[in-house]
Amino acid sequence: MKILLTLNKTLRRGTKDIEDGGYKNVYLPLKDLEHDVYFYDTVNPEEKSFSKIIESFKPDLIFCCMTGNPQMTPFEPWEEIRQETESGRTKTFNWFCDDTWRFKSFSSKTCHYFNVCSTPEPSYIDNFKQVGYDKIILGAWHSNKNYHPFIEFRDKTLESSFVGRMDPLRTPYVEMLKNYKVPMVQITNVNYEELMMAYSNSKIGLNFSVNPNDPEFKTQMKARMFEIPGANSLLLTEHHDGIENFFEINKEIVTWKSGQELLEKIQFLIKNPKIVEQISTRGHNRFLKEHQSHARLEKVLEEINKL
Repeated sequence: MKILLTLNKTLRRGTKDIEDGGYKNVYLPLKDLEHDVYFYDTVNPEEKSFSKIIESFKPDLIFCCMTGNPQMTPFEPWEEIRQETESGRTKTFNWFCDDTWRFKSFSSKTCHYFNVCSTPEPSYIDNFKQVGYDKIILGAWHSNKNYHPFIEFRDKTLESSFVGRMDPLRTPYVEMLKNYKVPMVQITNVNYEELMMAYSNSKIGLNFSVNPNDPEFKTQMKARMFEIPGANSLLLTEHHDGIENFFEINKEIVTWKSGQELLEKIQFLIKNPKIVEQISTRGHNRFLKEHQSHARLEKVLEEINKL
């Protein structure tokens, strides 16, 4: 299949641009699956005319992950995609990421630009249908297994870690764990390779599910929920309804709903490394079977082709 991949290759973090996951988690797996892929970088495209690319490349599918943020991704070709969708000559698809807090303001308004869209939230399938959009599929987060340095459990050097930016919602939890002398390392401002190494080097990986950009402070699906099991580490995540669709709780991952529950569970797990190893192994096996990028993208493309 000829795929015109339309998403950002980089993200601005502070004063520097870091490589986002689209290149390694979408572009390279699609190439591995033997598709003919043109990467249109919505931050800094080599050829800025999207229409010219369509005419010369003649894609079978335009596969997008649009942000709707012109400051972050200034070259998103909204009108060209809408025109291509309406013309019927090329199937168009968008991968939405933040439906728990952007559905009303973004996803519900822009889904009609595309033939097919996906949501990472199982409960939001009906939300799309309620606004008259039926061509919606479940497209969960995923990670490229080829970029997870595999480290055996016994060789991991960190008991637990949180890898990510700090914010007013996360800081109290991290400070609480430090106050109780929990051996947890907080790591921030890393590139993609450093991120994967940090996950892989941790026996327990912590995830906070609330996005601080959400004014209602709801939980949501996060990529970290899949990257940590991909690293053969135990995912200890703030509970989000729907995660049970992807992992079996207390068998493949562990969840928590309050600071006290987080503290009790991480203390228990650190004292019981055999349990940590068993859960992390089962979670990693589930990741390899269903949530690594090649498997996820292959399934998503099948679903797109059915609609």
